[in-house]
Amino acid sequence: MLQLNKDRRLSSFEPEQTGSASGSSAEYIQMVLGFARRQAWVVCIAIVLAIAAATFYVLVVPATYKATATVGIDTTKFQLFQPAGELIIDTSSAVESQLEILKSEKLALEVIKKLRLADNIPAANAGWFGSSKPPSEFAYTRQLVAVLQKHLTVKRLGIAWIIEISYESRDPEQAAQFANAFAEAYIADQLDSKYQATRQASAWLEGRVKEMREQTMAAQHAVVEFKVKNGIVDTGGRLMSEQQLAELNGQLLTARGQTSEAKARLERVNAVVQAALSADNSNALVTDVPINEPIAKLRSQLIELTNKEKEWSAKFGSDHLAVINLHSQAKQVRSAMIDELRRVGEAFKSDYDLALRREKGLETEVAQAVSQSDSSTRNQVRLRELESTAASTRELYENLNKRYLESVEQKSFPVTEARVITRAAPALDREYKSTMKILAGILGGGIALGLGLAFLREFTDNVFRSVGQVERQLHMNCITPVPLWKNDETENGPSLVPPLEGERKLMRSKGPAWATVDSPLSHHAEAMRSIKLAIDLNCPGKGAKVIGMTSSLPREGKSTVAISLALTIAAAGAKVMLLDFDLRNPALTRSLTSKAKVGFLDVISGRTPLADAVWSDQSQYLSFLPTITNGLFVQSNEIMGAQLTKTFMDQLREEYAYIIVDLPPLAPVVDAKATTHLIDAYLFVVEWGATKVDVVEHALSRAPGISENALGIVLNKVNMDRLYKYDGENRTYYVNKHYAQYGYNQ
Repeated sequence: MLQLNKDRRLSSFEPEQTGSASGSSAEYIQMVLGFARRQAWVVCIAIVLAIAAATFYVLVVPATYKATATVGIDTTKFQLFQPAGELIIDTSSAVESQLEILKSEKLALEVIKKLRLADNIPAANAGWFGSSKPPSEFAYTRQLVAVLQKHLTVKRLGIAWIIEISYESRDPEQAAQFANAFAEAYIADQLDSKYQATRQASAWLEGRVKEMREQTMAAQHAVVEFKVKNGIVDTGGRLMSEQQLAELNGQLLTARGQTSEAKARLERVNAVVQAALSADNSNALVTDVPINEPIAKLRSQLIELTNKEKEWSAKFGSDHLAVINLHSQAKQVRSAMIDELRRVGEAFKSDYDLALRREKGLETEVAQAVSQSDSSTRNQVRLRELESTAASTRELYENLNKRYLESVEQKSFPVTEARVITRAAPALDREYKSTMKILAGILGGGIALGLGLAFLREFTDNVFRSVGQVERQLHMNCITPVPLWKNDETENGPSLVPPLEGERKLMRSKGPAWATVDSPLSHHAEAMRSIKLAIDLNCPGKGAKVIGMTSSLPREGKSTVAISLALTIAAAGAKVMLLDFDLRNPALTRSLTSKAKVGFLDVISGRTPLADAVWSDQSQYLSFLPTITNGLFVQSNEIMGAQLTKTFMDQLREEYAYIIVDLPPLAPVVDAKATTHLIDAYLFVVEWGATKVDVVEHALSRAPGISENALGIVLNKVNMDRLYKYDGENRTYYVNKHYAQYGYNQ
């Protein structure tokens, strides 16, 4: 059954996946070139519109001028609460903060105030719907702030502590004036902020100095009174009890460490002995770190014997006498090690008991020294607290007093880190940078719009455009593309002679249906011969070949392909019957036998013999059985599946070599689905550039009997002049010069 590609991929834009990297790259290149060929005019129109918009902008927008002033930040100036020479601003974020201050609304308002911009409020202007009220002072000021901030540019020069202030205006003098005004407003704002900070700090320091002076005097009086009350003359040096207590604490810490070490050694030896005694475990004795020299020697012997025992046991077997002797020797060495460890453990236990007793004794001495020193040093400790409080209070008072004197001095002469390095001067030339940015934006937007429209058109072009796309999307062989017929292609052909009255001859026309007769060397005729060859190769059995011609929708050209194919077969000398089985819309009958009175329905009903209903062409090899209906025919699918129709088709098989059946399209009606028992193979016609991929996939998926027996797809009405744009890989395959030497004229 036909396997439809659900993961739809537009072949005109997405290449077929291959296993070769080079092949895939070539396909992508072809894809891009094809996309450029198809959508170049869209992109070009967008670029032309963008160039027109840019030209209009250049002609209409007046010239602008930019003036620039530079401000430097000197971080080495002396500041309040900061030692001389230390940096106040030490990070890039601090400079960024200054940039935001320059762009702030506060500075814009200062510039408006300084230049008196809000003094002349404009009068009311007549709007679209009559006169409007003049703006209020607040609203006009807000508008001025927005305009100033829009034309102001503030940036830092590299990593330097220099800020560049630029202002754009149509008047060069005004641009320089506003740039200098922002620089001066920034310096004034810095001075004002420093002055306010210094003034507030001075007021706070003055109160703190008075408070600390009183606290210092009170602390000194407390020290003197305590000495007089407790009879302390000199408290210099360290108390004896404190010295003894410190020494005892040191000895106690040492004793605790020795106790912990002795306990750890004892526990270690005991653990090794217990591990060795448990189930004759020898791993503890072999892997444990040696404790003394005898144990180390025994351990080396044990390891050597154990290794030799394993080696000999693997070589001679565990029952060998030498292996048994080695095992006995290892056991004796192990017993000797355990005895030595027990002896060492006893020694370690004695050391641990001694260290524990010494620790207890030192703890008792420390407790006694603490109790004795509490009463003798209480007054000394209290005196030291009072003296420390007095010293710290005096030091704080001296520092605050020094800062207060500095603040008084700085308040009389405030300084700031910022200063104007270069004042802005009127620009001599207009500003092109902003204009170029806008022009680049317009052109870039035009190109982006063009590409966007091109991609939109490409991805919404969900129709069949090439042979490869048909085969990838439908997983069926595309037999041939049939060129789009042009009206002037048969101007030099034979003249049309209408049939005589009463003569059952097919009606000739100058169109694609008779192209194989009028232009046998055209691409159209060659396409019909390709279809006949596909029928002969894929239907090799004896007897008549019944070929059904259908499509997804009406007006895709299946009837035209049917008559052209029938004429091609007749021109080859084979008898062919052309049947019009489109009972609801017999378009083939109207174009070939508009005067017919009887047809297919009359023949199968027995009212008319076949010979009296058949029409033929001049060669007598082509027979055509029309379909004559009166009004709208509803039960057409029942007739297709009737036994009478099957019997009729069997009769035709005996008389004709080929039977071409023009069937209804699949999407509107179900008639074609009822012909699977009549037709040997189907040809599915798809109109180039018109039939939607979804429609074809849906139609074939709903007709498995047709899709399974389909010979392939006929891509009809192909515009050969535009095919190269979609089939880049085979774009030169259909060029006329390759066929000129064979006499082709199309």
